[in-house]
Amino acid sequence: MKLVPAAEVDLDGIVELFNAAYSDYVVPMRLDRGALEFTLGVCDIDLGCSRVALADDGEPAAFSFLALRGDEGWIGGMGTAPAHRRQGVGEAALRAVLGEARARGADSVRLEVIAENTGARALYEKLGFGYERELVVWTLDSAPEATPTAEPADPDEAAAWIAAHRPSAEPWQRADETREHMRERGLEFGAFALGDDAGAVVYQRSADVPRVAQIAARDEDAAADLLAAVAFLGGGGFRFLNAPAGEPASAACERLGARVEVRQHELRVSL
Repeated sequence: MKLVPAAEVDLDGIVELFNAAYSDYVVPMRLDRGALEFTLGVCDIDLGCSRVALADDGEPAAFSFLALRGDEGWIGGMGTAPAHRRQGVGEAALRAVLGEARARGADSVRLEVIAENTGARALYEKLGFGYERELVVWTLDSAPEATPTAEPADPDEAAAWIAAHRPSAEPWQRADETREHMRERGLEFGAFALGDDAGAVVYQRSADVPRVAQIAARDEDAAADLLAAVAFLGGGGFRFLNAPAGEPASAACERLGARVEVRQHELRVSL
């Protein structure tokens, strides 16, 4: 087994490895080259810092993606092809990127793991990761009955209000930097706001249902009104990735009848 920077591996080979590693995951995932390039770009995943484990025949066997922003790192995906599991190659790749993060000046690294994935959770805990919080992926399939009172707002102004009032740090995929990278790549955002500094939401326009990008609200009632405004767009519904459990927005999702797609645990290790 040989560990190399992911930047030294053909990107199509990384796509094949990613799809093989996630083919039987708790929530199966599949990306094409364009989708992977987009994810690498908007999430600041550095292929030079990331690692791929090569089998004796040179075939990519495992990978660990590392993103860096300032003094913080994030594991943007890791996995092992089925034929190479239980040989320690995935752990070796993850250990290598944690060492790279430390060498690049990161103080900590975080990641998300699906709650039911006890095997991966055990590996992460072995390497020093500790529980931070629960994150929930919510999907609402129709618009609520009540008409919201939130009004359209300027996305930049709404984002600034959210940055000043958010109850906790955004998960990596919805962080300010990620949202800005998405906009740089042509994705369109809209926003709603409530008066009396009650709350604001920024959403990503989508071909199917809008995606909640960021939200902050004074309480559950305000969050429900803002999310209902998003749901009324384009026939109703929304998708909300990794909403922190226990905050007004998650409580509002439940009130509006949204269903839980996935529950994840955010973990962090200090370096």
